[in-house]
Amino acid sequence: MIPFPAFQLMSLVMVLLSARALGRAWRIRHRLFAEPLEPGQLGVLVELALFVVVPVSVLLHEAGHAVAVWLAGGQVTGFGYLLFLGWVEYAGVTDERAQFWITLSGNLVSMGIGVAAVVAGLFAPLRRPFNALLLASGGLVLATSLVFYPVLDVATGLQGDWVQLYSAGWPYAAVLGFAHGAVLLAAVALWHSRWLRWRVSERIGLPWRLDERDRRVLVWRQLAAAAEQLQAAEPTLSLTVELQAGAPQLALRWHRADGQRVLVTRIGERPDVIEALALAGEPPAVRASWRALVPEQALFQRPSPLVRLLERLRSAADALPSPEEV
Repeated sequence: MIPFPAFQLMSLVMVLLSARALGRAWRIRHRLFAEPLEPGQLGVLVELALFVVVPVSVLLHEAGHAVAVWLAGGQVTGFGYLLFLGWVEYAGVTDERAQFWITLSGNLVSMGIGVAAVVAGLFAPLRRPFNALLLASGGLVLATSLVFYPVLDVATGLQGDWVQLYSAGWPYAAVLGFAHGAVLLAAVALWHSRWLRWRVSERIGLPWRLDERDRRVLVWRQLAAAAEQLQAAEPTLSLTVELQAGAPQLALRWHRADGQRVLVTRIGERPDVIEALALAGEPPAVRASWRALVPEQALFQRPSPLVRLLERLRSAADALPSPEEV
């Protein structure tokens, strides 16, 4: 078992890291919650989540234990809080079921805080920096409550909540173990889901754990949405989706006095490159080609910068001379 002074020393180190995080946040306070969210700004928000929000959740965790003691008719005889470590001592409760719920209560509070933060970060109508802070805070609180705290408790002989919970009699420990395992499996499945990667990336405006396939699909969706928006603004445009060598491409068609114009766009070999071809005449012949690099941040900007890109490409294609004029 790790001696208690070692935990006090660890808490002191965490206090220093918390002060550092607050200092960094203060230095960029005027742009801490500004948009668009930048990687350096995101780093400060994650530090705040880890070294400020998590300690607050620990305090609420211990408060949850205290409230449970009072609800069970007991008396709180001791309360300790070291930012990342806390404890509640109580007397007057001897019923095994009540003791189990008192021990579990703080963890339920932590999990409630974590789930509420994650749900708000994924769905609430908030600015992207607030989404980032909420998602980082919720994820860290949940990971701490469901993974790091149980492992630390067992590995160090701390005799904290989780050792006590899994030492409870039948059926409490068995039901808890089933629920704990189910929650962890669901969390792992969600963590590996494409939906979560796309949702978090969109909510913070920065790519988060995206692979090449993710980027290719997201660029295509953005390109298709931009083409549809351009067609809605100019009903004379005809929009079709075609397959070329098994890959989809968009074709925008319009007519001029000297013949048809076609702008074909597709994703290149790299997922961040859009290739465009301009065709003119009857039958249409390739008159020009372009390649455009799409920064990852552009995938999550609103309105999409790809609308402007298509407008410029269409203007360039429209300005090309017809084959008869060459």
